[in-house]
Formats: sequence, C-alpha cells, structure tokens
Amino acid sequence: MFALLLVPVYLSAQESRVNDFFEKYSDNDNYTSVEVQKGLFELFATIDSDDENFDEFKKAVEGIDRLRLVSFSIKNGDLAEKEKFYNDIETSIPLDKYDELMVIKKPDAKITFYSKGGGRNIRELLMVVNGDTDVILLSITGNIDLKHLAKLGSSMNIKGLDYLDEIGGN
Repeated sequence: MFALLLVPVYLSAQESRVNDFFEKYSDNDNYTSVEVQKGLFELFATIDSDDENFDEFKKAVEGIDRLRLVSFSIKNGDLAEKEKFYNDIETSIPLDKYDELMVIKKPDAKITFYSKGGGRNIRELLMVVNGDTDVILLSITGNIDLKHLAKLGSSMNIKGLDYLDEIGGN
C-alpha cells in the first residue's frame, strides 16, 4: 500500500527534472525555446476548415496539453557548448525511465524518441536530436496519439519539429 502512495511522487519528480531543465535554458539568449500551452491547441480545434491537411493537424493536437522545445545551434555558440548541452540532457533527464520508441541515425544527426505510457496513445513524448550543428530537446505532454503526431511536425513552422515527421516514416 505504501509503495502505491509513492508512485505519484516518483512520477512528479521525473516531470520536475524535465521542467527544471527547460527552466534552466529557456531564458538563455544562446538557446531557442518554444512553449505552447493547451489553450492554443484548443483554439485550433474550434476552427472550421475544408482543408484536409488542417483537419489532420487538428487531430494531431487534439490531446496535447503542452509542447516545449529548447535547442542550441553552433551558430549561437561553439561546438563545446553544443556538446555540454547534449551531455546535460543525458545527465539531467532520467531517460532510462522512459521507453525508447525509436532511434534514427542520419549522416548529420541522431534522433531518439522516448515515451511514457503505452500503446498508440502516450502521456509524454521526448525527442532528443544530437546533430552536427544542433541539439534539440522536445517534450510533448497530454494524451498523444502517435498515429497523427507526425503531421504536427510538418504543420507547425518551428525549427526542430520537422523531426517529428520521422515518426511517420517520412
């Protein structure tokens, strides 16, 4: 019984470490950060459209509570700072507590997707990109349908989200 009481505390501690990481870098001028809250996604759901692509986008954002992205490009610093940022992701965020969904190795980047929750709908998706010139951490929380998530990457014009297309095999 006591162990069951500790589960929410343990999950909250993991979420807190992700939150702390975003807080650490989001106000730093050498990093790009994006945070989109549930209210904006709910607003999209109220828009009527005959555009099939927009309808797919609405399905993709339907269960999302929050999307956060922080990235570093060597255009804003140097290679040592890029490597430090990547190492900080690996040491600050308990990636071993997530399920590794997929790893994609490209000539210029390694993209790893992690999830919490099971099946087609998950509670949290983390994407870590370690590229030649960029490092990106993306966190999406909510009731996420992986079937539609790839559409989000091509629909929102935010650098780094385009890697979500990899979930759909594009």
